[in-house]
Amino acid sequence: MQATNSRMSRRQPAIRLLAQEFAESTLSEKGPGEYDPAFVITKLGARVNRLLVAGLLESLEPRETSTGTMWQGQLKDASGTHYFSVGHFDNDTVQAQVETLASLHETGDPLLLLMVAKGRCYTTEEGAVYTSMRPEEIAIIDRQRYATWLVQASQETMKRVADHDAAAALAPSRQAYAEAGIPAHSIEGLLKSREFYGDTDTEVHRLMVMRALDIAEGKREVSENTWNSPPVVPKNDPTETNEDAPEAEVGDILTSIIEQLDEGKGVDLENVLSSASARGFDRQTSEAKLDQLVDEGNLKEPRFGWFSLS
Repeated sequence: MQATNSRMSRRQPAIRLLAQEFAESTLSEKGPGEYDPAFVITKLGARVNRLLVAGLLESLEPRETSTGTMWQGQLKDASGTHYFSVGHFDNDTVQAQVETLASLHETGDPLLLLMVAKGRCYTTEEGAVYTSMRPEEIAIIDRQRYATWLVQASQETMKRVADHDAAAALAPSRQAYAEAGIPAHSIEGLLKSREFYGDTDTEVHRLMVMRALDIAEGKREVSENTWNSPPVVPKNDPTETNEDAPEAEVGDILTSIIEQLDEGKGVDLENVLSSASARGFDRQTSEAKLDQLVDEGNLKEPRFGWFSLS
């Protein structure tokens, strides 16, 4: 028997997104059905219905409307700011959480939040397009949990960068993308993104990932207030493969990554290699250096594919 209401079966997965990628999006789509999900399509080709975001609560203010109190907030991560709102139409749990968060925020203590939210684009009367979120779940987290989220979001961002750059070199067709090995779930968003946005420079996203990893590794403060300034490109392009880097530098970077991300159980190989890759070190060089550090006793491998300091 066919279900009369398919909303639950169509619940979309939450995508980890840095604020930069979401905020610069101006394309949205929705299917013809009443319960078809709506998507924000980013320049990197992500089709976003729900997001998993994290960051420092920057502001949270009430605004009185004809239907009741609307809370409007800002959540700042390593790349920019997410804007969100909570009103009478949201569930009671989220409304209560927001009121509690507002009280905590007034004390001046920094609050790091993890949030699952619905994303949307809206157009102002002047024709400008902006993004915003409606939280579904909110949790206060510590710095270590935030660091973990930053690494995961950076990994997902770099995967989208790689797929976007690969697609940009191909004819814009499903067949060409599929034959080139681009994941099937990414093809639709990449095609729509390319048609709407045209050529997109992914350099800014690489730089945002580097900032995120700096915070995850403790090299930048969580509350640093320079995120909205134009990124400074180092003289040596950090997105180029750093094959000629001194071995000591590669080792220092790998050791620092593991030290900052280890929550007591070690750090898995993929996290280490992705973090190093974002800093310009190719995976083969990093993996070889990891093996060397283990052999020399500087690192240990408590279980296969997981690393910690000795």
